[in-house]
Amino acid sequence: MLRIQEFAKLANVTVRTLHHYDRLGLLSPALRSASGYRLYRIEDLAHLERILVLRYLGISLREIATLLATGESKQAASSQSPQAASLSATLDRQASVLRERRDGIDRVLHAIDRAREQLRAESTPDWALYQTILKEIAMQENQDWTQKYYSPEAHQTIAERKQLWSPELQQKITADWQQMYADVQDALDRHLEPASPEGKALAARWIKLVEAFTGGSKPVLEGLNSLYADRANWPAQKLDPEVQKNLPKPELMAFIRAAQQSQ
Repeated sequence: MLRIQEFAKLANVTVRTLHHYDRLGLLSPALRSASGYRLYRIEDLAHLERILVLRYLGISLREIATLLATGESKQAASSQSPQAASLSATLDRQASVLRERRDGIDRVLHAIDRAREQLRAESTPDWALYQTILKEIAMQENQDWTQKYYSPEAHQTIAERKQLWSPELQQKITADWQQMYADVQDALDRHLEPASPEGKALAARWIKLVEAFTGGSKPVLEGLNSLYADRANWPAQKLDPEVQKNLPKPELMAFIRAAQQSQ
């Protein structure tokens, strides 16, 4: 039996991740010691591996819980069940994302080859070529990690809606969301019930703002929901500081969810 710190080190994950998986019922410790320490078996590594593989494929933790609860993922993938259809769509989505990454890497390699050929032909380096390499690398490192949460259909819709976007529209939407957050926070401070008429009105406003992004597209909304359901696993180091500042607090989202469910 291994204590949580030992198991986390062996599995190359954080203790915080294991706590989160335990809360979700994805991977709970086999036992607890007399002192209350979580104890894991070495066999739990196999179960954790299945979770991490599915996470890498872009499946949300909520979807993983469903897959694991209904049996082995291999069995689900070979059946015609709703779980199999969901997994198949996720695999298609991840394949699309990986192909985009491969194309980006190919562009970096092409830029490097051009720089090497230039060095063979001339004694003075063309620094513009190196700027191109750095630009391509930066694009790959900053690639939108949220892509894996959206289906190909959702990606197409988002790309089409980008044509309608403008700095002025972005400024207005940002201001609208900031006011939305302030109003929900005020409701929390006043201990307002989510099921109250005012709480439901706030939920209705929230939905309208979300629709400004989704355009009423169900695939985009599903991707957005998957993204926020997996918030505990967002790569904080890749989040733009401005984006982090404008993210809703979990308690605000919990209030809105409760208000929506009461309708």
